[in-house]
Amino acid sequence: MKKIRIIILLSILTFVLLMGCSQETKSDSPVLAKVGKEVITQDDYIREIGRVPEWARNNFKDLDGKGKFLDELIKKELVYQQAEKMRLNNDREYLDKVEEFKKMTLVTMILKKEIEDKMKLDDAMVKEFYDKNSDKFRIGTEIKASHILVKTENEAKDIASKLKEGSKFSELAKTLSMDKASGAKGGDLGYFGRGKMVPEFERAALSLKPGGISDPVSTRFGYHIIRLDDIKEGKLASFEQSAESIKRQLAAERQKALFDEFVKELESQTETSKDIDALATISLPWDQAAPAAPQPQETPQPAEAK
Repeated sequence: MKKIRIIILLSILTFVLLMGCSQETKSDSPVLAKVGKEVITQDDYIREIGRVPEWARNNFKDLDGKGKFLDELIKKELVYQQAEKMRLNNDREYLDKVEEFKKMTLVTMILKKEIEDKMKLDDAMVKEFYDKNSDKFRIGTEIKASHILVKTENEAKDIASKLKEGSKFSELAKTLSMDKASGAKGGDLGYFGRGKMVPEFERAALSLKPGGISDPVSTRFGYHIIRLDDIKEGKLASFEQSAESIKRQLAAERQKALFDEFVKELESQTETSKDIDALATISLPWDQAAPAAPQPQETPQPAEAK
């Protein structure tokens, strides 16, 4: 049953991916299937299956899997032909999406040309960064933190005020935190390593010094007041262990710098203006939607910094 569910999910994924593909001129490669007056060639098949994510490719290696993928191409073609019969290719929504696709494709191409292709990083740059910042690259660092989790920002701000007035963190955690498991221990989450908490929580905790208490921190679980209790520094990582991480960091910084520089140059060449008054009158789509039914509150778990 599990295997069938996986195949169905893959079929749906493939179908959704292929719906966005344009019809291209057929080549003289061997015909694998006919759908009405149209054909699906070997070239078509190779091009489309090449878009399958790597994690899903094992499902299409044998003849049965190849056949299932061909079935998806046939389904796509059937639906496409029906859409043409209904003249949806003349629909305003379709034409708008085609224009948006063209615009985004051109944006992607120029950013690749003007930014990605210029983001060359050599080993010397990476090594220099490591030598200057080696103390920041450690393996096995763990921190110990406590938190108080509440539903709203106002509640979190009220707790922050009480702490500044002298209230005990542990007592407030026991009485007010939605995380009952850690709350019973005064908010104590124990020790945890990097990547164990949601990113917003981890960044806030790591920005503190032992004994420090954060301002309200918003995550998908609510609002946290975080106290950093202790840090166990890990061992220094070698250059080889740190190189890939450094490359990603430098590449991101270089990408942002090149993008900002590129846009600044464009702004200097083109006159632009903004109508703030008109902007202020816009009602956002999600503000107009009917309010959703309240969802039950997820019970926070200490291991996920909830």
